[in-house]
Amino acid sequence: MTSETTYHKDKLYVPREIKEKMGLTDGDKLQIEVVGKDEARISVVRRKGATERLIEWLDDPPIRGTLKGTLRRRDIYEDAP
Repeated sequence: MTSETTYHKDKLYVPREIKEKMGLTDGDKLQIEVVGKDEARISVVRRKGATERLIEWLDDPPIRGTLKGTLRRRDIYEDAP
């Protein structure tokens, strides 16, 4: 499979079809090997695992709303004083 892409402001854009075929997700590391003056080979070096993505999500969770009022221990547990 071949495809054309653009290079703009120090970034290389990978076409959607290529991303889907390679199974790329945000955060994947790519290696670019220059084969010749006008030719390069791209390969996936390391993919983020589910655990790593979960830890990142927990470190910076999306905003889902705010808690209104206060939440006390006795509101959660029956045996709380």
